[in-house]
Amino acid sequence: MRSDTFRNWLAERGCQFESHEQHGRSQGHPEVTVRREERTARLPLGGAHEDMDPRVVQRVCDQLGLDPSGLPGPASRV
Repeated sequence: MRSDTFRNWLAERGCQFESHEQHGRSQGHPEVTVRREERTARLPLGGAHEDMDPRVVQRVCDQLGLDPSGLPGPASRV
């Protein structure tokens, strides 16, 4: 699943995004905090057209209490 598609899917389900400033190169990959109701998850920021690791998609869905079977595209992606 592409990164932009996943972020749009999350936004359609009421998720809000909080970006973080990166200071220096040793901080690791940039991330965004995704909030839904009282739940939060950290989502790595990739390019808009990059494919995401299905394990990351599954983890974020689990942490936010979302059903990944509703993701767009083939069910085999997650």
